[in-house]
Amino acid sequence: MASSRTTLTLVGVFLGIFLAALDQTIVATALPRIVAELGGVEKYAWVATSYLLASTVAVPIFGRLADLIPSRTLLFWAIVIFLLGSALSGLAPSMDALVLFRGLQGLGGGALFAVAVTVIGLLIPPRERGRIQGAFGAIFGIASIVGPWLGGLLTDHLSWRWVFYINMPVGAVALGFIARYMPATPPPSRHRFDLAGAIALVLWTVPLLLALSWGGTTYAWTDPIELGLFALAALGLLLFVWVELRVPEPLFDLSLLQNPVFRYASAALFFFGAAFLSAMFFLPLYLIEVKGISATHSGLTLLPLTLGAILGSLGAGTLASRTGRYKAWMLAGNAWLLLNFLAMHRVIALDTPLWLVLLLMVSMGLGLGPSMPLYTLAVQNAVDPARMGTASSATQFFRQIGSTLGTALLGAVLAASLQSAIASHLPPGAKAEGLSLRDPTAIERRFEASLTETLALVERALMGDPEAIEKLRENPIFPEEMKQMLGRPVPPGLKDRILARVKSLLEARIKELQREMKAALDQAIVEAIRRVYLYGAGFVLFGFLFTLLLPDAELKGRAPREA
Repeated sequence: MASSRTTLTLVGVFLGIFLAALDQTIVATALPRIVAELGGVEKYAWVATSYLLASTVAVPIFGRLADLIPSRTLLFWAIVIFLLGSALSGLAPSMDALVLFRGLQGLGGGALFAVAVTVIGLLIPPRERGRIQGAFGAIFGIASIVGPWLGGLLTDHLSWRWVFYINMPVGAVALGFIARYMPATPPPSRHRFDLAGAIALVLWTVPLLLALSWGGTTYAWTDPIELGLFALAALGLLLFVWVELRVPEPLFDLSLLQNPVFRYASAALFFFGAAFLSAMFFLPLYLIEVKGISATHSGLTLLPLTLGAILGSLGAGTLASRTGRYKAWMLAGNAWLLLNFLAMHRVIALDTPLWLVLLLMVSMGLGLGPSMPLYTLAVQNAVDPARMGTASSATQFFRQIGSTLGTALLGAVLAASLQSAIASHLPPGAKAEGLSLRDPTAIERRFEASLTETLALVERALMGDPEAIEKLRENPIFPEEMKQMLGRPVPPGLKDRILARVKSLLEARIKELQREMKAALDQAIVEAIRRVYLYGAGFVLFGFLFTLLLPDAELKGRAPREA
C-alpha cells in the first residue's frame, strides 16, 4: 500500500498533469477572442501548433533526462517552465509573442508528461501501479471535459488572459506538494546526456509534425513545401538512427526495440493514438450539423465518449492491479473498441436516434479507456529501471505521433469523402453555380452573392444589355417563366414591379435550393463520417494485432489486498 507521503506526492504530480492536459483544450475556446484583440489571424493555428511541436519533442528528451537527474528536481523544473510559459502567454502583447510563449509552455507540458509517468514508475510497484495509471488516464478525460467550459467561462467573464493565469495558483500548490513530500530519489543511472541525439530528434520530428499539421489544409499534400518537409523528416530520421547507433549513451536506446513488450506496446499505441483522435475529432461535425446540437453546447458533444474513456481507464487499471495481469484486459478493450468502430460505421445515418449515438459513444469510450494505462504499465513492468524514463516517454511519443498522423490521414479521408458525396447529392442549380458544401457559412454567403449578382443582371437586361440577357438565360436559379420575357421591351413604369417580382421568385428559389443543399450536406457528412470510422476500425485492428503479439507477464510487486 502506498504510504501517505507517496500519496501526497502523487497529488502534486496529478495536479501538474492536470494543468498540462487542461491547456490542450482550454485555449481553443479563447482563440477567437485572442485573435480579435491581438490580430494576426494568419497565425491562428500556430497557437496550437507551437504547443504541439514543443511538447512532442520534449517528451523523449525529458524522458531520458529522468534517467539521469533526480525526478524531484526534474519535475519541479518542468512545472516551473510550464508556469513561466503560462505567465508569459497571459502577458503576450502580440500573436508572435503568444506563439513563442506557447512553445515554451508546450516544452514544460511535454516535460511534465514524461517525468510524471517516470515518477509513477519509480514510486509505485507494478502490481499497485495499474490503479494509479488508470487515474492518470482519467485525468486527461476530465481535462477534456473541463477545458472548453472553463476556457469559455474565463474568457467571457474575466479575460482570455486568465486562461493562462489560472495555471499559476494550481501550479504553485503542485510545486508545494512535490517540494515537501516527494522523496529525493537518486537517478537510476549516471550517464551523460546525448545532445547530438536530441538535435537529430528535433530535425526529423519538427518537419514531420509540420507536414502532417499543414497537409491538406494550409498546403496540398503534393505542394513542394509539403514534399520538402517530408524529405527533411526522412533525412533527419536517418541521421537520428545513425547517431543513436554510434553514441555510447544514446538519447533513445534502440536496443529497447529488442524487448518484445516495448516493441509491440509502442506499435499498438501508435495505432490507438490514431484511432482515439478519429473518434474524438470528427464526430462533433455529425452531432452539430446533422443532429442539430447547437454550437453553444458543442463543447459537450464529446462528454459521453470522455466519460466512457474515464470509466474504462479506471476500470482496466484496477483490474490489472487486482489480477496481476494486463494482456487479457488489453485484448478485451481492443475487441470491444473494434466492435464499436464497426457499429458506428453501420449505425450512423440521417435518422439515427440521438440517444443511440450517445450510447455508442459511451460504449466506445469504455473500449478506448484501457489503452491509456495498460500499455505504459506493461512497458514499465518489462524494462530495466535505469531506462524507465526513456521507455515510458517513448510510449507517449509514439502515441502522440500516431495521433498527429491519424488526424491528418483521416482528415484527408473526410475531405475526399465529402467531395465525392457532394458531387452525387448536390441539386442541379448548385452544381451549375459551382457551390461547395465544405463550409455551410460559405454556402450562405454564396447564395446571398448569387441573389445580388442576378438582380444586377436583371437591371441590366431591362436596359437592353445583350450580355446580361444571355447570362440570365444560362442562369440556373433565374425563374424559367421570366426567361421568356428577356429581350422584350419593358415600359418604364413596369421596371420596379418586374424587379420586385423577380426578387420574390429568386428568394423562393434560393430557399428551396438551401433546403436541398442542407439535405445534401447532411447526407455527405453521414457518408464521410461512416468512412472515417471504417478507416479508424483499421487502425484499431492493427493495434489489436500488435497486442496479440505482446507477451503477457505477471506484474511485479504485491497487490494491496495481498499485502
